[in-house]
Amino acid sequence: MKKLFLISLTFLFLLVGCTYERGIILFNTQPITKENALSDAKVFSVGQRVYYLFIAPRRMENKYIRVQIFKMTDKAPWGGNEVVRTKDFRLMKDERYYHSDYFTLHSAGRYVMQVFSIDDLQHPLSLNDFYIK
Repeated sequence: MKKLFLISLTFLFLLVGCTYERGIILFNTQPITKENALSDAKVFSVGQRVYYLFIAPRRMENKYIRVQIFKMTDKAPWGGNEVVRTKDFRLMKDERYYHSDYFTLHSAGRYVMQVFSIDDLQHPLSLNDFYIK
């Protein structure tokens, strides 16, 4: 019993030690301000502007981030993910903790947005999903 407990405790520490620190992405139908930042939206209409705010888990030392949007679908050849949009942004000195912008999508479906540090394109800093109806 004691041996099983030690093995499970070791496994738990390994799991906790391997997680990545993640930021958050908030979506809204209006440009994001202090007043509406916490009213996060998940469902948007086709052709409607989707405003987003990415808040980093800690100060980003690099000057560039990559924002990627992909569509979850059964028709895509790569496991149901179809990359719709990828764009790199240069961060100004006062934007090292956040980034805000908008985009428009013209096809209904479930989408996922990821934000990467340009230094590490394997592990996203943050990700969130939303729907276009």
